Amino acid sequence: MPVLEALLSLIGPAYLAYYGFTVAVMVVWAILCAVLWVWNNRPSKRNGGVARSRSAGLMFFILVAACYVAAHTGVYLLARHLAGLWA
Repeated sequence: MPVLEALLSLIGPAYLAYYGFTVAVMVVWAILCAVLWVWNNRPSKRNGGVARSRSAGLMFFILVAACYVAAHTGVYLLARHLAGLWA
């Protein structure tokens, strides 16, 4: 299910770009999506999962957030370009 959640989160940047929101709003959206993904997939939530150390957890979050920001930026720019063509 994490893949479905990640794909559904891409609807947000397309909506934000179509209605002309700034890039900062899109970055905040991406970081919030990353926070939810990391929280819902934390190792301590699984049976027998071992919690990460604080520094490893922070590095993992930074990696996930960077991926989310990159993917959301691509969708945002594509939707912004297509919205310009449709207008």
